[in-house]
Amino acid sequence: MKRKFLINLFLFPISLLSVGFLQVNILNLISPPAVHATNWNAYNRHVESGGRNLNNGNYQKAVDFYNKALKIYKRDGAIFYNRALSNYELGNYEEAIEDYKEALNLENKMRSAITHLNIGNAYKEIEDFEKALFHFNKAISIKPNEGFYYQDRGSLYWELEKWDEALKDYEVAKVKYLKKKEKVDEYFYNEIGYVHYNLGSLKLAIDNYDKAIEINPKEGYFYSDKGDALYDLGKEDDACANYIKSSELGYEEIKDYLNSSDGDWCKKWIRISLIKTDIP
Repeated sequence: MKRKFLINLFLFPISLLSVGFLQVNILNLISPPAVHATNWNAYNRHVESGGRNLNNGNYQKAVDFYNKALKIYKRDGAIFYNRALSNYELGNYEEAIEDYKEALNLENKMRSAITHLNIGNAYKEIEDFEKALFHFNKAISIKPNEGFYYQDRGSLYWELEKWDEALKDYEVAKVKYLKKKEKVDEYFYNEIGYVHYNLGSLKLAIDNYDKAIEINPKEGYFYSDKGDALYDLGKEDDACANYIKSSELGYEEIKDYLNSSDGDWCKKWIRISLIKTDIP
């Protein structure tokens, strides 16, 4: 079952709106010998347009502008990094990986941890899990106090069905989030709930699904996952009520299940109950 994971990708602020970082870039790039003044002006326009389109979700246009900028000057790691972000969003994961690696070659160590994290997520998307794990481990070794680094590695263990390792990482992530007073969002709670479910801790799974639902009651598959845990606890009526809610919210997988012969038991429950019940 496909899940929505929180993927932690960060934009390098290279547009003119981000004066502090732009000053750093200018110090690095000032008067490159191979770039004439007219080209330098064009370069800045392309970079600004790329950043604006990336921020607005126009990823292909962002790539096009970054391509133009890189034809003029190829020594700014932030351009490769932001083009990688654009390619990632377009599903061009291998291109994103190459750009992230070039950014690592060109940028200083201050940003290497998040770049390794993003490379790990790109490798995860193409199911090269060994390389993904290498880069997640590298990111954590550089910055061991960031909760979302552990969450992203936990999501990799989730994909690999290594539930004990996944739980360890999610628990570490939660401690670090709370220590920094950072938000723990609904997808985190649903992910850790699913880990508990696969470890057989059904009540802990339901507790976390409830937290996810409390934060975002409009996400259909939260109710489907909770329904699975309730069903395994023998609470079929409560499970069916959650499946129905999931279907009402548009979760197609549970809709198909309820319309199949496998879902007949729940349809019978609906007929017997005759009245619409509150979701337990």
